[in-house]
Amino acid sequence: MLVMTMKRLQMNLVFLGYDTGGIDGKKGVKTKKAINDYRVSRGLGASEIADQKMIDCIRNEICEIQRTVGATVDGVAGNETIAKKAEYDKKSSSYSWDNVKHFKKSEFTCKCGCGFNNIDLNLVKILDEIREHYNKPLVITSGCRCQKHNANVGGVKGSRHVLGKASDIYVQGVSTKDLLNYTTSLVNAGKLRYTYTNNSNMTGAVHVDIV
Repeated sequence: MLVMTMKRLQMNLVFLGYDTGGIDGKKGVKTKKAINDYRVSRGLGASEIADQKMIDCIRNEICEIQRTVGATVDGVAGNETIAKKAEYDKKSSSYSWDNVKHFKKSEFTCKCGCGFNNIDLNLVKILDEIREHYNKPLVITSGCRCQKHNANVGGVKGSRHVLGKASDIYVQGVSTKDLLNYTTSLVNAGKLRYTYTNNSNMTGAVHVDIV
């Protein structure tokens, strides 16, 4: 069982954009609201209690961010993580929706209708490259997923779809085999983390994701 103090929980919530009213170790009104808002956004159910499911969820989320930005992976958004995230965001800021050639942000919104969309522009950049490579329309069959939708469609726990770092795609007029061969070459080149297809439930789409 993972234990997280109230102060560390507040640090993590603030890092993820929730207002706890300060990092003082006290479970005040704003901290309770932040806990509830986080739980609802991650499909954990409305509650002001940070139970074990929430602790596991927020720690896994922070750890994933730490891996991405190159910070020590400890599940706590301290000074090092904040600094590394700022540095990572600065490097990524040169790519924005203004210079995305082939996609709209709405194409990556969670399919359940909740509006959840945290797509990573670094992934969109690579999808633009795939689209340019084939010079044919690239369709997003699954982009971002809220926790609830991810569970409903049988997604794995900690899915990169939930983190905005994965999409399932197909290219019109291109076979699944050819697309998978190309995305595999991007994995080998270090641009993608992982790619695969499963025709039993992906109907020919190819999964791609980034670190």
